[in-house]
Amino acid sequence: MKKHLFILLIIFSFNSIQAQVSWNMELLSMVDDNTIPDNGNNQWAYNEIWGYAENNREYAIVGSAAYIHFFDVTDPTNPILVDQFAGGDTTIWRDIKTFENYAYTISDETSEGMMIFDLSDLPNSVSLVSQSNTFFTKAHNIFIDTPNEKMYVAGSDVVNNGLIVLDIGTNPTSPELIGNDTLIDYVHDVYVRDNIAYCSHGNTGFAVWDYTDATEPILKASLSTNGYNHSSWVSDDGTFAIFAEEVPPGLPMGTVDLTNVDNGFMEILSYFQFPLITDDDIFNTPHNPFILGNYAFVSYYEDGVQVLDLTDPANPVLLGYFDTFPNNNNYQGYFGCWGVYPYLPSGNIIATDRKYGLHVMRFNDPNLVSVEDEFSEKDIAIFPNPSLDGVFNILNNKIEGQKTLLEVIDVSGKLVFQKQLSNTSEQINLSDLPNGFYFGKIKIGEKEVVKKLMVSK
Repeated sequence: MKKHLFILLIIFSFNSIQAQVSWNMELLSMVDDNTIPDNGNNQWAYNEIWGYAENNREYAIVGSAAYIHFFDVTDPTNPILVDQFAGGDTTIWRDIKTFENYAYTISDETSEGMMIFDLSDLPNSVSLVSQSNTFFTKAHNIFIDTPNEKMYVAGSDVVNNGLIVLDIGTNPTSPELIGNDTLIDYVHDVYVRDNIAYCSHGNTGFAVWDYTDATEPILKASLSTNGYNHSSWVSDDGTFAIFAEEVPPGLPMGTVDLTNVDNGFMEILSYFQFPLITDDDIFNTPHNPFILGNYAFVSYYEDGVQVLDLTDPANPVLLGYFDTFPNNNNYQGYFGCWGVYPYLPSGNIIATDRKYGLHVMRFNDPNLVSVEDEFSEKDIAIFPNPSLDGVFNILNNKIEGQKTLLEVIDVSGKLVFQKQLSNTSEQINLSDLPNGFYFGKIKIGEKEVVKKLMVSK
């Protein structure tokens, strides 16, 4: 049985799943196509996931053993399959990233090379514009440094102990090689920001490389970790990273202090894990972490999706989870949740379970929602919501004569707007804020109500 101090058991009837365990997360929909090819024991049909948003619509791009699938998840309760494409082989490893209106996919242990898809006709269709093994036949992961218009290819059959760097800005459908140097060891996965590559080097650990000159990368710092350093993500302010170790099963995750990387030094801030199985079973295994604001969203294999508060990276706190793979009463290793994507403008979370497919979820942040009895959510009306121009109207009959403050908070917990309200009818303009969801906190004295706001220009 899965457990937590505050446990919530929810029953669903999707396919063969009998029960789901969740805490501060809810399932909005699920897609599991039992007819698609499988790559092992009816457990490994699905793999990677990535998201894409354009023109007020949201999409999930899903890898499976034989296909790349494109789903419209604008209505999170009703995903729609727009298109799917066969890669040519079957595999348990695919990776997907987007740049401008293109999606790039690669796969490991295949001869598929790289596929490039044009997304500009969504929601009607997707077009495959290129499939090529010019730079490699197979690879394990890719990462796109969007501001610098570069793709980094890890774990390829051409540069196994290093990275291939491609220019995708000049012509997104025809990348150009700009670097393919070897490093200290095999690179399993990589995160890149401002030409700095944070590399998971498997059994060699974690290293930071300067790729300002892609033909001559410079090692800035390296660090040995417990086991097979599998993947990482860097905090918004660049002061720390979170990493997952996949082999052997059951290793904890870790956070790394990056503040002294320029001096050639890194150190572990913490190791941690939050297993959901009782009887002190600590062999849950993480796969891929992603950071959004102060939170990490982790695909955690047999424990599904976990949400961690990294406000203090030396002391991560479990804030929520959704178990996509409730079958197990003990940890077997690598079944369950493969990927998660937390960056859709709506705030909805998309994830893939290797057996049970696409999941669309919502995280109900316990740090931001607080409703007092005397001043309730029913007393407030905010419209239109979503707002297509960033302008919201606020109606409340308790405001007049009261000292009332409106605060707008983004998903990282940062205050981005505030205003004193003095009338029962007020208007606020958030058009300067990026598209996405926010929390509007209305305070009257010691009482407060929080409303979710969505800017969708």
